[in-house]
Order: sequence, then C-alpha cells, then structure tokens
Amino acid sequence: MNKKEQRAKLIAELRAMHELAQKENRAFSDEESKIFADKEAEVRKLSLEIAAEEREATLNGFSTELPKDEGETRGEISEKMKEFRAYLKGEKRDISVGSGGGALSPQEYVAEIIKSVEDESPLYGLVRKFPLTEAKSLGAPYESADASDASWTAEVPASDISADATLAYSLRELSPNTLVKLIKISDKLVKVSALPIERIVREKITEKLIAAFENGITAGTGSGQPLGVFTASANGVPTSRDVTTAGAALTADDLIKTKMSLKPAYRRRARWVMSTTILTDCFLLKDKDDQYIWRPGLTEGEPDRLLGLPVIESAYAPSVKTSGSYIAVLGDFSYYWWAYVEGLEVKNLYELFALKNQIGFKGIAYADGAPVLAEAFARIKVGTGE
Repeated sequence: MNKKEQRAKLIAELRAMHELAQKENRAFSDEESKIFADKEAEVRKLSLEIAAEEREATLNGFSTELPKDEGETRGEISEKMKEFRAYLKGEKRDISVGSGGGALSPQEYVAEIIKSVEDESPLYGLVRKFPLTEAKSLGAPYESADASDASWTAEVPASDISADATLAYSLRELSPNTLVKLIKISDKLVKVSALPIERIVREKITEKLIAAFENGITAGTGSGQPLGVFTASANGVPTSRDVTTAGAALTADDLIKTKMSLKPAYRRRARWVMSTTILTDCFLLKDKDDQYIWRPGLTEGEPDRLLGLPVIESAYAPSVKTSGSYIAVLGDFSYYWWAYVEGLEVKNLYELFALKNQIGFKGIAYADGAPVLAEAFARIKVGTGE
C-alpha cells in the first residue's frame, strides 16, 4: 500500500467516525477525540510526505540514472558545453561571459534546468512563458474595462448605432528581476562523482529555482519580484475576485461559490492552489447532496481533486486561518504570464571557499511574472464571522 492509499484509508476512517457521531447526534467521547486527532495528524504528515516525495522525484533521478548526459554518450556534446564544463572545473576562464564575469551557460543546459523545474513544479508548468533575449520589459495587454452589453434595435434603427465607449485595454509591464542563488559543493563530490560537474551544479540550481519560481507565482509581492496570486493587487488579482467565508471555518459552500465564480471557459482548465493544512480541512466537507467534495489521487502523478478540479499543494500557499487572510486560489494559470531572459549566468568561486574544501557556484537568472486576466482567478478569504 503506497502512501496515497494509506492516506485515503485513514481519511475513510475519519469520515466513518464523523458520520457515526452525526448519525447518533452526539459529540466525540474523550477517547474518540484522541483517536480522531491522532489519525488527522497522521493524514497531515502523509500529505506533507507525499508532496515532498513528488517534488524530489525528478531531482533524485539526476544522481541515480545515467552517469553521463545522453548527448555525450552519443558523442554529440557541443563545444559550448565542453567549454562550460571546463569553466565550472576552473580549467578555463576565457569563454563568453555575462555582465559580472560569470559564464553564460549553453542553451541546452538552460533547457534542461527549465524542463526539470516544470517537472517538479506543477504550478510553474501551467503558467504561460515568454522567453526574452535580453532583460527588457514585456508588455502584457489586459482588459481594464469590459464592453457594455449588446442592445436590441429595430431592423432599420431611427438613429445611428453608437459605438461602444467602455471597452478599454491597458498594458502591464513584466520587467525581469534578478534572481541569485549561491550553492556550495564539496571538492570531494566533484572529484569522485561519476557525474559530469555541470549535472551536479544543474541539480542544485534546479532545486533552488523551483522554490523561487513557485514562491513568486503564489506569494510574490510584485516589488522587485513576481506578483503572486495570493497577493491582492489591481495589477494582478484584485479584491473584487475574493470570495469571503461566512466565518472562520471553511465550508463546502465557500468552495462551490468560488468554483462557480469562474466562467466555464476558465473553470475547465482551473486548478486549486492551497497549502496542505487547508487541503486537510477539506477532507470531511460535503455538498448539499451529502457527497464528499474531495477525492484522493491514489496513484503516482494522479492529483487529488476538489469539486472535480485538480489540487496543487504548495508549500508557499498561506496556511494561517485568521480573519482577513487568504487560504486558497482557484484559477486558469494559462493567464499567469512569466517572462524570463533566455540563458543562465553561472560564476565559479573556487578561491572563496577553498579553506573549507568547497567550491561555490553562483547562479544568476532574470524573470518576472503576474496574473494578466483577473476574471480567470478567484480567491478565498477568511471572514470575520458573527
């Protein structure tokens, strides 16, 4: 029995206990309360482990699969990649450099990093990406005011049909921000590993980019970093797209209301984004037909579903349920635009960490992102209650 099946079994037991108490119109006994709390804690633990294992699956594969890149085994490794490898080893310093003296990595190297980030972050895999050749802004057009409704008229109107004067478009600027991460690797790892050094560095950079990209898409402030969907902003998802709960507790009606606030075209491609803590609160919720609204994904790669729509658990989604806080977003993430500069600059810092038998590598990337169509998203906010 895998962990998803273990979790589903525990949730079924929690539901059975909950339904029995409801049927008998009574509260849990002290012993039942303890059993319920222990099972619920185990469910939360398993949920966190499942999310972590799915995130690490591809990264772990880097160190256990092929000892060399596929292209290299076929004798197809590019000259640029050979030069880049020599630079990472400290054997060569005179290759193409970036703004601060770091090596510009070959495009195939960057492509592998981006592919790995998409594999490991379902959220990043959903957003629409625009590669830029240099760190200049990308204008993202959006509808700032909707057109007025159509009106009925006679076959031959008495006066000219007036043109719509309310429809308006504006432009959001996505200006790639600087993203920097310093990683350190032991001398021994580089010398004894069967893997080429660029793969070791790539693994570490990928791991850190996943965290930075997902954090930006969910919780970014929009100031010197991407604008996240959990951040209320007229330039992204405004407060007019909020669905406020009636009280402190999240209910099935809140989730249904959020789902129905999206137009069908967006709803078909929508994903829930929430923390494991908030998702756990949904396990016992039922709709008006007495049906549970959460369905577990039982196999690897199969997402959990809430009201029939896939759920993405994010470590960067809010988990605090205080009045006025945001706890979940539902959206069509093809309307979240991500602009990034093609290429990745890497600086090797051999001397700086030599006394600790380590090699430092500083990866520098440039990216920005924001939601570009407010109506494609809906967000749940905790209400004050009565």
